[in-house]
Amino acid sequence: MKDTGERHILNENFNNKSEFYIHLMHIATYEYAKSFVKGKKVLDFGCGSGYGTQMLSEDAQSVTGVDISKEAIEFAKTNYTASRLDFKTIPEISNEKFDIITSFQVIEHVPNDNQYVTDLKRLLNPGGYLLISTPDKTNRLFNYIQQPWNIFHLKEYTAGSLHHLLQKHFNQVEVLKIGSDSDLVLEEINRTKKQKILTLPCTLSIYPYSVRVFLLNALKSLFELKKKLKPEAQKEVTENSITNNFTSQYSQKDIKIEKDMQYSTDLLVICIKE
Repeated sequence: MKDTGERHILNENFNNKSEFYIHLMHIATYEYAKSFVKGKKVLDFGCGSGYGTQMLSEDAQSVTGVDISKEAIEFAKTNYTASRLDFKTIPEISNEKFDIITSFQVIEHVPNDNQYVTDLKRLLNPGGYLLISTPDKTNRLFNYIQQPWNIFHLKEYTAGSLHHLLQKHFNQVEVLKIGSDSDLVLEEINRTKKQKILTLPCTLSIYPYSVRVFLLNALKSLFELKKKLKPEAQKEVTENSITNNFTSQYSQKDIKIEKDMQYSTDLLVICIKE
């Protein structure tokens, strides 16, 4: 499966602290969800490469991972197997019902977020829990004037806007923040703030989607050309020295999921179907 950067694939290669933070954040989110799934029938909606679905299967009665991509499902089936674990494409789940639904880093990709939430609620049993995670727009974008600089994201959310959306569908909605007390989180926050400023001319709200993608791809090509012009030896030294020094200093335990914190990058929402 081609690694576009959007579907997280487990590996040990991290070029910088931001990449490592994102990896730990993904793992910690699924680890947090495991506390909800013991003895439950679980759906992991938008399972991607399947590593998180496999994590949930360690405690759940059964887990089904689904994704829109057949390629992703084939990758998951090949790499993750367990007696209580299954992978399907989204149309294959039909009208099944589940006790817990997780859908991590998905809502920012969907063209109709109200329909997405409606469909997930329909798949939940009464008393069931829906857990959704997504990047927090706060540090990533200028409000009102800027669209996402990630070409795969159609929309991004603040804690307030996500709560407002989900309250239309659920009476019980709790929004938590995902971040860290360690300096690791600051690397990612600083990265996204730089992206916000750098890409602003390409991501103005007035642009249709096709124009935004064209401009962002053009900007990316310019930066790739600039990298190629750098001395290769200097690039190697920089990457190797960074990679070898930081991965042993942090773990998923450094990632916090709490109601409020000083430094956070993502949101986790817990909804209960009455």
